[in-house]
Amino acid sequence: MATTNSSQSISVPLPIFDGSNYDLWEKKMMTLFESQNLTDNIVGKGLTDNIVEKGLKKPTNISILEEAQQKEVTKQKDASALYLIQQSLAIKIFPRISEASTAKQAWGTLRKEFRGDSERAFEKKRGDAETKQGYVEATYGAAMEGDWKRMVTYYQEHCQEHIEYFSSPVTDTWDTVLHLAIHSKEEKPLKDLLEIMKKRELPLTTETEILKKKNKFGNTALHEATIYGNYKAVILLVERCPELLSIPNEFGETPLFTAAGFAKTEIVEYLIRHNPEQCVDDNGRLLPTHSKRSVPSGDDLSILSAAIIGQKFGLPVKRHHEVKSQVQTWCPENKRDLESGRGRNSGDPGSFSERNQRGGILKNLKVPEGCWLERIWNQKRKHVFALEFAKSLIKEDDSFKRVTKTEEEQETRAQTSQNTPVLSSLTTKKEIPLFTATRRGIEKIVELIIRLHPHAIDQRDEMNRSILDVAVMYRQEKIFDIVKEKKIPFARMRRVVDISGNTLLHHVADMIKNSGVTKPGPALQLQEELKWFERVQDVIPSYYVPLLNKDGKTAKECFEIAHEEQLNKAQIWIKETSQSCSTVAALVATVVFAAAYTVPGGSDEKGKPIFINSPYFLIFTVSDVVSLASSLTSLVVFLSLLTSPFELQEFHISLPRKLIVGFSFLFFSVLTTMLSFGATILILIQTERRLTTLLLSIASFLPVLIFGILQFRLYVSFMGSTFNILKKNWKLIHRS
Repeated sequence: MATTNSSQSISVPLPIFDGSNYDLWEKKMMTLFESQNLTDNIVGKGLTDNIVEKGLKKPTNISILEEAQQKEVTKQKDASALYLIQQSLAIKIFPRISEASTAKQAWGTLRKEFRGDSERAFEKKRGDAETKQGYVEATYGAAMEGDWKRMVTYYQEHCQEHIEYFSSPVTDTWDTVLHLAIHSKEEKPLKDLLEIMKKRELPLTTETEILKKKNKFGNTALHEATIYGNYKAVILLVERCPELLSIPNEFGETPLFTAAGFAKTEIVEYLIRHNPEQCVDDNGRLLPTHSKRSVPSGDDLSILSAAIIGQKFGLPVKRHHEVKSQVQTWCPENKRDLESGRGRNSGDPGSFSERNQRGGILKNLKVPEGCWLERIWNQKRKHVFALEFAKSLIKEDDSFKRVTKTEEEQETRAQTSQNTPVLSSLTTKKEIPLFTATRRGIEKIVELIIRLHPHAIDQRDEMNRSILDVAVMYRQEKIFDIVKEKKIPFARMRRVVDISGNTLLHHVADMIKNSGVTKPGPALQLQEELKWFERVQDVIPSYYVPLLNKDGKTAKECFEIAHEEQLNKAQIWIKETSQSCSTVAALVATVVFAAAYTVPGGSDEKGKPIFINSPYFLIFTVSDVVSLASSLTSLVVFLSLLTSPFELQEFHISLPRKLIVGFSFLFFSVLTTMLSFGATILILIQTERRLTTLLLSIASFLPVLIFGILQFRLYVSFMGSTFNILKKNWKLIHRS
């Protein structure tokens, strides 16, 4: 710090101004000027001005010599003040006043540029907010689109001015750019970002703080790398900052624990082998930090239990009974069945269809008034308008444009909110547009919101549920698939637990909000529910399956309790259907059996059929035999169905499969029976008129046609369910 000497030869330190904290520097300098009697030179007042200001008469008899001496003293003081200002400025600030000839001029220049007025300060603040919003949108948008090169390029261009961007959150869950780079599942994005930090030659403490930055769940970038299996990213982070290995998240889980819980064998092996001092003690045992987690709920899940529940790899243990005992300790009274635990390239999804709806020939096409197409055309036009209107509203909705706050800002906001009264009880029931669209199954609106405001996908409701939870509760499969395609947010949302302790799988049990029923009949609806349960179970972490909610129930137990009534209805329906179909099958079998011994036209003296040489006779014989075999097979299947156990899991594959087999053979038996009947008519009525033959054939197959039309939806539903099951089984066989 520079120094100067006063008239009393007192050494005075000079505060250095480098462009920041101008108000603080100004106060220190004013104190210095006051101590050196130089304030008048800064304010711009002379000796006579001070006299008048004190209420005295301005003298008129000052001699020319005294006035000259006064001017000389003023000039010397001004030079001293200017010298002090120049010496207190950093090298990069000095050129701003290099042309100033007086202290007042230099002081005014600095004051005007760095202090400014309230309006300029407001504009600067707003500009900073817009810059930060642009940074957040650019980073998260590029990451969601998988354009990692664009994301890294953005940091190369802006990090020189804003190094704080590396530690600033870019998502509503406080993920930094390092967290997002992990999701690329590649080494390059993270490596490039670390190289940018290295070129800045940051202090070691600053770089370490950036690498240790946590998101809302307490996860560092290393936690995320172990969860998503980015092996090369793990190596980069551990080599750069080995201390990351010992940092727990909000659930008391270290990166080694999460690697074990998510069955990342290769990462577990690397961490233990290359960083033994951070993972194990002198006896080769895991350190207590890694061996189990400690959370407020008190489950104390051990790393071994997490690895076993994953069922994808095993950690080395001495004896099998040790594994069993630890699992039983975590799962008291054996209430959980661990053996059954399982663990768009286009930027505008709707752009192509919208262009076709609005452009080309359709744009100028006019439908005549009164035409039957007018109603359809008007509905189509309203749909396009509604979509465009919704798009404009989504763009202008400020609720989506949120710049994520830092921890300090979050704390300040929380303290402020405690003193802010609630304006209305309605504020607690405010509808979130994205959640409303999800509940109603409007996938186009959901896609628009996510595309225009990527951060909206991370929103939570008052129960801490995400849109994935809502999609599961309301059985919105299309929206479930949309969210599933967004790899980064989906990876987080599948692990969300609401304030009631319910996981994503627990929400499948919610029957009240089930609005996505598409199958006819209670049995097929129950099968659809079981398939939905299995599908959701496949996407959540394996060790989430046996977790208990605050009511002390697993997701499976909640599902069984919620579907008791539907199970009873399905049991009654399938019994009544089987009995009715058995009666029809028996009736068909009786008819065709009798027809087999009563050939059309009778027989001659030798017992040989009279019309044996007719081509229709062969059709009659074959169709009659096939009909008899089909009806008897159908009867056997339905009788087997009536004696089957009507347990919940039987409605997933076993019972629907038997039902589809029975229906198929019954339908085929009716079809061949009518074919046999038609052949008999054509044999008995020998005519050359083709029209008569055609009418007789149509009349013969009319019952089959009516039966097919009435049962078409049910039959297609059975076939669709069976096809999906066979497709899934084929994939499993192919993988193995």
